[in-house]
Amino acid sequence: MLEQPTLTHSPENPDDELKRLREWVAEQTALIEHLRERIRELEAHLVKDSHNSSRPSSSDSPFKKSPPRSQRQPSGRKPGGQPGRRGVTRSLVDYPDQCVIIPLTGTCACGRCGTGISATVPAERRQVVEVVIQRKVIEYHIVGGTCAYGRAQRSIFPAGIEAPVQYGPSVLAFAVYMTQDQLLTYQRTAGVLNELVGLESSPGTLQRAVRVAATRREVPVNTIRRALITAPVAHADETGRRVNGNLYWIHVLSTDRLMAYFPHPKRGAEALNAFGLLVPFVGVQANALVSEAKPPKHFPPASSSACGPATTPSSLKPKLAILPVPAILAPAGESNNPPPAYNLIRRLRKPRNKVLCFLTDLHVPLDNNQAERDLRRLKFKQKVSGCFRSCLSTRRKQSDNVFNLLILKFLLAFQG
Repeated sequence: MLEQPTLTHSPENPDDELKRLREWVAEQTALIEHLRERIRELEAHLVKDSHNSSRPSSSDSPFKKSPPRSQRQPSGRKPGGQPGRRGVTRSLVDYPDQCVIIPLTGTCACGRCGTGISATVPAERRQVVEVVIQRKVIEYHIVGGTCAYGRAQRSIFPAGIEAPVQYGPSVLAFAVYMTQDQLLTYQRTAGVLNELVGLESSPGTLQRAVRVAATRREVPVNTIRRALITAPVAHADETGRRVNGNLYWIHVLSTDRLMAYFPHPKRGAEALNAFGLLVPFVGVQANALVSEAKPPKHFPPASSSACGPATTPSSLKPKLAILPVPAILAPAGESNNPPPAYNLIRRLRKPRNKVLCFLTDLHVPLDNNQAERDLRRLKFKQKVSGCFRSCLSTRRKQSDNVFNLLILKFLLAFQG
């Protein structure tokens, strides 16, 4: 059994004891407040995930259900196609690659053998679409002979046939298509070729194919750049990535049909001048308002030629004319305790005519999502390693067949 502590009379002065107890209470109060703040920090750390912080989605718990983002309410309709919609279905082809006639089998109810019945082909037919992936090897033979004067003659191989065994344009185009457009790694692309058609290619061979395709891109790149300079509206943005271990900035200028990338170790005016597209560009440039990268002084105003009333439909002019400048962008007195968004408001206040240009020109977009989407694909490619070509993205935006384009590129490369 525990002994009760012996109560002794304190020899110190009651005033000194009261002062000591008050100091002790103050220290305990400060410690409790510190521990409470620490608990709040730990609790906030536990609820953080990829949706409310910069954490990657791979760090999210698989047992935690993400909160719904959609604000749509149930409509009460059944899922699937709704009454009155226009359906789309696959159509039968007129000339199939293979036709299979299914014979009569079994015994008829009358007792006669099914094979003895005189069969006719009915009007009903059904088709199954298959994809056949196979390797095709083409062997070239040269011949020789002697002319009437005794001189030996030999035929020559076609242009580009230089090795005893080599890959043709379709294989090289497939390698570039899978690595640069479908964003696969060189190792996985080599595995696909090996498993599907039995080609034991190395990642180095596929990388050389990408370099060959890149050597013949001057003409399309220059065409894209000239088209971007004359575009009425274009989106610009930049993102960082590692190039040979160093931080580079990938600048992009794009529209809904064109796109151009430009890597540079700088982010500001030096990089924009080296890009060579923003200086002669005279249209409306949609970008994010950032204070770190200031454009050169000789840049044309971003919205000087597109905010006039000539581009506004007459039916919308009265509505747009009475829209006032939001009060949040209007000049206001400085506050001793500004809210967190005050810096953004102050940043938007001076160029508010450019920020609100979309109110008077319907061609100007409300956001810069186009450039951000174009950079997002590049960032995703960086995660799986490799590079990315803007020519393929431009062709994709224009609904061209990228694979056939690559085959044509290698056919031209073989012909020199």
